[in-house]
This record gives sequence, C-alpha cells and structure tokens, in this order.
Amino acid sequence: MLLCFLSLYILLLIALSTFHGRFSKSQSAAGFLTGNASAGALLCALSFVSTIIGGSATLGMGSLAQKIGAAAFWWLGVGAIGLFLHGCFIAPAIRRIGACTLPDVLGKLAGQSAKRWGAFIIVVSWVGVLAAQFSALRTLLTDVLSGNQAEVFFLLIAVVIILHTALGGQKAVIRTDALQTTLLVVGFVSALVWCSLSSEVKPAQIDPVPFNAAFGFFDWLKLSLLVGLTYVIGPDIFSRTFAAKSDQSASRGAWLGSLLLFFFAIAITFLALMNLSADNPISGWLDEHSAMPSAIKVALTLGLVSALAGSADTVLLSAAGIVEKDILNGDQSSRLRKLVAVFGFFALLLTYQSADIIGWLLYAYALFVPGVAAPLLVLLIRKQSSVNTKILMCGAFCGGVLGFLGNLTGLPLAVPGVLVSAVFSWFSVNASETRRNVVPD
Repeated sequence: MLLCFLSLYILLLIALSTFHGRFSKSQSAAGFLTGNASAGALLCALSFVSTIIGGSATLGMGSLAQKIGAAAFWWLGVGAIGLFLHGCFIAPAIRRIGACTLPDVLGKLAGQSAKRWGAFIIVVSWVGVLAAQFSALRTLLTDVLSGNQAEVFFLLIAVVIILHTALGGQKAVIRTDALQTTLLVVGFVSALVWCSLSSEVKPAQIDPVPFNAAFGFFDWLKLSLLVGLTYVIGPDIFSRTFAAKSDQSASRGAWLGSLLLFFFAIAITFLALMNLSADNPISGWLDEHSAMPSAIKVALTLGLVSALAGSADTVLLSAAGIVEKDILNGDQSSRLRKLVAVFGFFALLLTYQSADIIGWLLYAYALFVPGVAAPLLVLLIRKQSSVNTKILMCGAFCGGVLGFLGNLTGLPLAVPGVLVSAVFSWFSVNASETRRNVVPD
C-alpha cells in the first residue's frame, strides 16, 4: 500500500510541474523565482510550513530529543519566534526595496560587493541545507522500505524533486507546498491521536520542561542566534515573502505559519519522547515492528516525505536563483532551470558522503548567519540609505571566517562571529552618517 501511495505522489509532482512549466517558458528569472507574486496569506503560510518542516525538524529533532529531551522543542520553537518577527518587521521592509532574492536586498542596501559576498556564502552554505534534506529522505525511506526498494524510491523521489523544481518554478513549488503541508498535518495529527490513546508510554511520564541540565539558557541563546535568526533573515523565507501578492499577505502568512510551527514543534517533540528507544524516535514509528496501525504509518510516512520534498525544492530554487540573478547577473529562466538541475544533482551526490542531518544544517548556518544574516538584519533595523561598504564587508568577512573555523575546529566561534559582524554592520551605518554630516571648511 505504501509503495502505491509513494508512486502516486511521484506522479502528482510530475503532473504539477509539467502543468505549471507550460506557462513559465517565456518568463524572466525573476518571474520564475517569485511565481509572479500571486500568493495569498494562506498559501504563503502553508508554503512557509512546508519549507521549514524538513529533515532537521523531523528526523533531526528525533535524534536531538535522545540527547536533550523535551528541549528539542526549541529547534523549531526558535524558528516560530523568528518567523513571527519576520512577519512583523522584515517582510514589509524587504518588499518595499523591490528585490527578488536576499543578496539582491543586500546589494540595494550596501552595494554590489556586498551582494556578491552574500550570494557566494548562501550558495556554498545551501549545498549543505539541501544535502540535509536528501539525507533525511534517504534515512526515512531506508527505515520504511526494504533494501533496494528504499534506494530506488529515494533516487526516484530526489530526481523528481529536482525536475519538478526546474520545470515548474515557484508557481509549481508554492502550490505543491499547500498539498504537502496538508499531508503533513494529517500524518502528524493521526499519529498524535493514536500515540496519546494507545501507546504504552503515557504522556504523564514525559517531562515537558524545555530546559534541563543538557540544554540551558546559553544553549538556547546560541540556538536562537544560529538557527532562529535564519527564520528572520533567510533566503528561503525571503522567497516566500517575495511570492506574496501584497505586504499584508506576506506578514499574515508569516504569522499564521508561526502558529503552525509551534504546533509542529510540540507534536514532533511529543512523538519523539514517546519513542526514545528507537534508533530514530520519529522514523522508528514507521518500522515494521512498531505497534502503530498500518494506515497511520502510511499517513505519517507521506507527511514526512512531503515535508522533506517541500524543503528540498524551495532550497534548490533559492540557491539556483541566487546564482542566476546575483552571481551571473542574468535574468534567463532557461539557464535558471539548468542551474537547478546542476545544483540539485551535486547535493544529491553529497548525500552519500554523510547522513548527519543536524551536522549539515549547523555547517550551513555557521557560515550564513555570521557572514550574511546578522549584518543584513542590522541594516534593515537601522533603515539608513547610506552604508560604508568597506566596514560592512570587513565585519561580514570576519564573521564568516569565525563561523568557518568553528566548523573546522568544533569550537563555538560562530556566536562571536555573529556579534563581530553585527557590530561592524552597525558602525558601517554610523561611519557613513558621520561622513555625510561633515561640512567642509
């Protein structure tokens, strides 16, 4: 039964991408990336959720719960807070700028060198983000299918995700996200109800406190900076905001998406805590030895596959679009489609190098947050039209280097990197204001 549903899911992705691809052949790259800015608030909210609930927020949170218990909630919890703040302050600000990618925003605020720097960091980092989604998909299918079946369906679904994104663009991706979020809700609600009523582990036995000896306030602060900030300032989040048909739709979509994220943060943590003895507490529910009924297993599996596909296609389109628009300075949807394919298959190859989902994500965030997100956030907060690019770039470079060294050494250097780049960004505006206010003798 599961094989039939997975096959239908693959055929549905192909049908949707083919349908939307017919109407996007003559589009510019900007139109291909934003879906011609036609999404309402509900569609934006569902797309936000489908984009965010990926490998780290499902299988990754399950593994995290084995290490830090209920505090695993904060992996998505800080994201929900960040997305709410994005809707309040960032979405209206970036839509007024008239950009279509995150580096484009940075370029309009701080010049071409800042734009190229942001584009380079995102493209390098987002290879890791995409590899994390593919790694999670492979792990999930290995847990629910036998031997060669798992590998065949993994490759089939991964290739279809790449082709679906390349053919249909944002219009296909964002509308598929609505279906994927629906499947995700059905799967998790079904599993939650069954676990609450039928599991041998009772909810009363679970410690619901999201802080403990393994996860204290400093850990929460670090997670907020390195993960939560990517929901305030992030290329995938920006892509949904640019796809909205109005400022109100973008903000309301982010707020509704934030509420849904809080629900999933609780639901995923709950399911994980009730199955901590499994190799992976989330995918373990789908094992053939699990007591969960087959129908609910199928619903949860489709929900998880949808979540991973929904994250992968958005990440893929964002990264390829940044290459086309911000590195190559082009506006060709035909070349953008080819870049989607190249980027996707490269990340697919990396999947076979490591299956560490959280590790891939932290690698990406440790580069992106101090190198791009923190300085851009400061610029948007300051609301100044003039920036000293040299000072800004110095801080961004130092922040990115600290994040990179943290990845290599395992030392907590990314947080100091965030502070360094934010301070330099603040003074880049001050220095510009001072220079502008000096009156020659």
